[in-house]
Amino acid sequence: MAYTSIQKIRFDDVDGAGIVYYPRFLHLCHAAFEDFFDDVAPFGYPQLIRDRRLGFPTVHIEADFKAPLSYGDIAVVTLSVVRVGTSSMTIAYEVCRKRDSTVCFTAAITAVLIDLDTQRSQPITAELRAVLERYLVNRAPPATPASKAPTSTDGKRRRVTESDGE
Repeated sequence: MAYTSIQKIRFDDVDGAGIVYYPRFLHLCHAAFEDFFDDVAPFGYPQLIRDRRLGFPTVHIEADFKAPLSYGDIAVVTLSVVRVGTSSMTIAYEVCRKRDSTVCFTAAITAVLIDLDTQRSQPITAELRAVLERYLVNRAPPATPASKAPTSTDGKRRRVTESDGE
């Protein structure tokens, strides 16, 4: 199952070219992460931070920028949990432009649950694990057999790139 958050692109999200400044895509992801807790967990993200003194700092990011978002666009941010470990999790994000459903940005972000007072990792609690696992999906792409790998006109195998339309 996936979770969706709707975000309006505001003036402070764009750069001088009038498109979303690249780090703001990560902000859109984190805003969706906070919305996820507010909407589906038995407590909001502010309560996790302030009252429970737990947080999820990011430790790894993989991202692809695919198309621009502009001032005034509506971004549809889809969040899917792809892995829940002992103390860490990985969430996949897809940011689409609502008006034409264009995928603009994708990311896989790994975060670790920490005790905010000691700054040490903590095992993900049963309560948090239950929330995360409700949104757990298998996002591994199917493997392409070597016999089906794309080839160039001279019959040699080639690397598929984004410009190949895949």
